[in-house]
Amino acid sequence: MSITPLPKYERVKRSLIRAIESGRWPAGGAFPSEHQLLEQFDVSRPTLVRSLQELVNEGYLYRQKGRGTFVAERGRRGAEDEAGAGFTVFVSHDVAGLTGVGREVQLRILRGVQDALGAAYNGSAIRQAARGVIDAQTRAFIESTPRGAALLIEPSFCPTLRHLLEERGWVVWSINEPVEDGNCVYIDQEHAGYLATKFLIDEGRRRIALINGPAEAYWGFVARRDGYLRALKEAGLGADPALIREGEHAVDSEAGRSMMRGLLNAGGELDGVVGASDSKAIGAMAHAVERGVDVPHALAFVSIDNTLADQADPPLPAVAMPFEEMGYQAATQAKSSAQRGHAQTHTNTQISLRPTLVER
Repeated sequence: MSITPLPKYERVKRSLIRAIESGRWPAGGAFPSEHQLLEQFDVSRPTLVRSLQELVNEGYLYRQKGRGTFVAERGRRGAEDEAGAGFTVFVSHDVAGLTGVGREVQLRILRGVQDALGAAYNGSAIRQAARGVIDAQTRAFIESTPRGAALLIEPSFCPTLRHLLEERGWVVWSINEPVEDGNCVYIDQEHAGYLATKFLIDEGRRRIALINGPAEAYWGFVARRDGYLRALKEAGLGADPALIREGEHAVDSEAGRSMMRGLLNAGGELDGVVGASDSKAIGAMAHAVERGVDVPHALAFVSIDNTLADQADPPLPAVAMPFEEMGYQAATQAKSSAQRGHAQTHTNTQISLRPTLVER
């Protein structure tokens, strides 16, 4: 009979559980740093990170934003796990296929949720739902689960899902989209477009293109375009429709290349480009360099998101979007609402977070 050895991350996790349960580290006390644990265990950092994440998910450890990782009390573990069971994060089923910026945005939002819930967070509470309709599995889950707090990431993927949850008495908070008739936490996307464009204007650029869209795919692209237009108007610069490119894939670098190709082939004069995502800006900049354009002297670029901008060559100035803070705020507010027993009939709350410019 062959015996399959436990994966390294599982062996590390079990060793740490034994140490925690033996009282090696007191409840409420700080847990050793990754550096200290890597010296103790002969594993790679990704392996250790996975072990620690599972200990957080299972309630042995909890994290406090800006402070570190701590050992959870035994009583607290049970109580928080019970409280955490009422939290469910709903996302569209197609997020599993996201790559690059799209995947990083989702991960940052979920990290913020995890930071807010601490030991109550459980990765298994993330449910993928169909786009546009409530599928049988989702409906069965809602009908068989005691009402709790629901976090919906970009709820427009299935508007009827939010309404069903509200009808069932769940405390619902939408993430990354403004919702007029419900609770939500979102980023001021219009201000993001404004900040990016104003940065180029302040650098002396006057013919600024926008690589955006597709507008129908995401409300934020419309808002970013509005911010772009506001900055131009404020500076007394007319908006040239020929410099606004939209309609390509949301965050793909090849889309950025394609739109940059179109701008250069059109022969119009331009000295600045706002990319509505890091990937699009990086793709557009790469194509410009391949065409012999002097970047950033003759043509300057700025992006929105700041997930990959520092990895560009040259590094891109970018508008940083507070994705983790958005997840943190939504989960904190939902947790507070659930503890107070607030129903959806109470006054709804909309929280708009401001992006910031990172110059490079």
